[in-house]
Amino acid sequence: MSAAVYSLTALAALLCCASCALAAAGRVHAARKGFCAAWWASLLLLAANWVLAAAPPFGNMRHVLAFFPLVMAPAAVYLRRCRGHDLCGWLAAASAIALIGALCMPLQAHWRQMPALQSPWFVPHVTAYVVAYGLMAVSAMLALASFRARKEERLAAADAVVRLAFPFMTFGLASGAIWADAAWSSYWAWDIKEVWSLITWFLYLLYLHSCGHAAFAAWRRPLLLFGFAAVLTTFLVVNFLPALNSLHSYAG
Repeated sequence: MSAAVYSLTALAALLCCASCALAAAGRVHAARKGFCAAWWASLLLLAANWVLAAAPPFGNMRHVLAFFPLVMAPAAVYLRRCRGHDLCGWLAAASAIALIGALCMPLQAHWRQMPALQSPWFVPHVTAYVVAYGLMAVSAMLALASFRARKEERLAAADAVVRLAFPFMTFGLASGAIWADAAWSSYWAWDIKEVWSLITWFLYLLYLHSCGHAAFAAWRRPLLLFGFAAVLTTFLVVNFLPALNSLHSYAG
């Protein structure tokens, strides 16, 4: 099963890279097919991780990173059909980065779900944050790309991505508080990860408010980049720095 997990992770990463390359070459239809194939490979990977962990595989960083394509591919379909932005290549690129990150991490084949994670809030809470953080990564990529060309088009796409991601981020924050009350008898403990999650949420809330005011138009790109820096701090730095004692350290 370990070999299957590594093989499926590598396959999904290659398919995402291929989808990104095809989109960059203007072969949009082929890019969509490649991302669809990556979604199926990631679904098999989820099943393999589930068997290996004997629980829903969302409790460590490798599991979470491997889950990215499963939520990014549906987001690509939604953004194209409902918002008019074809971002398959961008979402495939974010998924490829996540899967390559998963390949660089230990398998943790003996990981088991600890008591604090045995909650009905576990899967929806983690899924909401994977959707939100994955999409915010794409919005940051679009903001950076807008410095080179097609500024307004890419910023408009980034805006659509943030508007899709923000409700998921809000649900993640709220469900985390409800789960914390059930697990630790307190909705809010000022844990370092909780604090950074709230900072991240406020930065994107500020971004959304700035979009409607011409006077703050110049702040759009900086806020997107500051917001994603906060995402990286919440998602990676807090988990990987041992000096930061967090109640959420088991999720690293």
